[in-house]
Amino acid sequence: MRTVRAKPSPADEIRKILEAHAQTLAVCEACAVTTRDLAAEVKRGGVPSARDLQQTIDEAERVLSDLAGVRAEVDRLLSQLR
Repeated sequence: MRTVRAKPSPADEIRKILEAHAQTLAVCEACAVTTRDLAAEVKRGGVPSARDLQQTIDEAERVLSDLAGVRAEVDRLLSQLR
């Protein structure tokens, strides 16, 4: 037996777009905070510990992965509009 999937409503598609934008904004904000904090530490003459730098690297990798997912969804939605 085949399951029929209902076509998403325009409101559902708009909601997905807005959720993707909200996620992108959160990612950008996190990147800006991390950059600011790292620059402030260096300005004070401090050198972040290897552990802190690795944590920053790990977070950046997670952010890049999240952005790839957002990009894929935006591309999918754009392709439907073409």
